[in-house]
Amino acid sequence: MSSEFVRATEEERRAKITAIDTIPRAVLRPGVDTAIVPTDKVTLSFMRLSPGLDAKLHSHPEEQVCVMLEGEMDVALDGKLYRVRAGDVAVIPGGVPHSGVTLSEGCRVLDIFSPPRKDFEEKLRQAIAEQK
Repeated sequence: MSSEFVRATEEERRAKITAIDTIPRAVLRPGVDTAIVPTDKVTLSFMRLSPGLDAKLHSHPEEQVCVMLEGEMDVALDGKLYRVRAGDVAVIPGGVPHSGVTLSEGCRVLDIFSPPRKDFEEKLRQAIAEQK
């Protein structure tokens, strides 16, 4: 494959590739901070959730795909309680009420929202402005 392509310059790489730890983090509420990557089609949210965090019952119009990177949490969805562990993927349809509670170690989650969550993008703009 490498013979078919020219290696990108470092400048070209920076225009297309972002290291997660360089993305400004936004505090969504106490115990929840996230690095947000907005695109035209989806919003990526690399969340850190504190231990014992209670995400009260809520809903949003966007579909949410939750990829558990580290830790565990209990998620209530459709009248059932599900244990979501590192390596699991949970799909929450748009408009469906859901809640969650992190366990003793907290967790790291990649949430993918479609269509994009404009409210998260506004939080990202605020975080960038505060860092200047």
